[in-house]
Amino acid sequence: MKKNLKTILALTLAVVFIIPFALVLSACGATTQVVSTYDELVSALSGTSNVVKLGADIDVEDMLVVTREMTLDLNGHTLYNTKDIWFDKEEPQKWSIIEVAKNGVLTITGNGKIDAKKDDCYAVDVAGGKLVIENGEFIGNVASVYCFVGSAEIKGGKFSIKQLNDNKVETEYGQTINIYNEYAENGTATVSITGGLFKNFDPAGRVDNPHDMLVAEGYKAVETEVEGEKYYKIVKE
Repeated sequence: MKKNLKTILALTLAVVFIIPFALVLSACGATTQVVSTYDELVSALSGTSNVVKLGADIDVEDMLVVTREMTLDLNGHTLYNTKDIWFDKEEPQKWSIIEVAKNGVLTITGNGKIDAKKDDCYAVDVAGGKLVIENGEFIGNVASVYCFVGSAEIKGGKFSIKQLNDNKVETEYGQTINIYNEYAENGTATVSITGGLFKNFDPAGRVDNPHDMLVAEGYKAVETEVEGEKYYKIVKE
C-alpha cells in the first residue's frame, strides 16, 4: 500500500508540474494585441504581435500598410474612413484602407467589415505581398479588392462597391475584384477565389482575358439573392 501511495503521489506531482508547463508552451505561440484607436492600430501593424484584434470600430486616417506576416482579426468591428485616402499621382501611391506591401502576408478574419468612403478608395489592395481573406465584408470604390502585384486568396466574405466603374469596356461592376493586367499576364499578380458572395459581379465571368479568370479551378459562380440584391456565390463544382 505504501508503495502504491508513493506511486500515486509521484504521478500527481508530475501532472501538477507538467500541466502548467504545457500551458506556458501554448501561451508562447501566437500573441494577440487588441486595439481600439487608429494610433494603436498603426503601432500594432508595425509591431510583433501575430494577431492584431479590433476592440472597436476605427476611423482610418491614412492608408494602413502591412509589411510582415500577421493576422488581422476584425472581431465583428469595422474599419472605415471619413476623409479621403486615395492619392495616385506621386509616390507613395495610396489606394486603399489597407495595403499589403512587399514582405507582407496578411490574413483577414473575424467577420467584421472594411468600408471605404464613397468615391474614394478600395477596401484592400495588394502591392507586392500576399492577402488571404477568410471572411468579413469588403466595400470599396470601383474595386473592393485590387491585386496590383502579388497574390490574393479569397476563401469567403461579402464584396461590393459604392462607386461604379465607368469603363465602357466592362460592366459597371466588372472590377469589383480586380487584377492588374500586365502583371497578371507575366504571372506576378494572381487572384484565387474559392468562396464568397459578390454583389452584381460574376468573378467567373471575366473571359475577355484568360488571365482574368479569378475563380480557382474546380469552383464556379452561382447567381443568388441576398436581401433582395443580386449576388454571385462561389461554390465547388
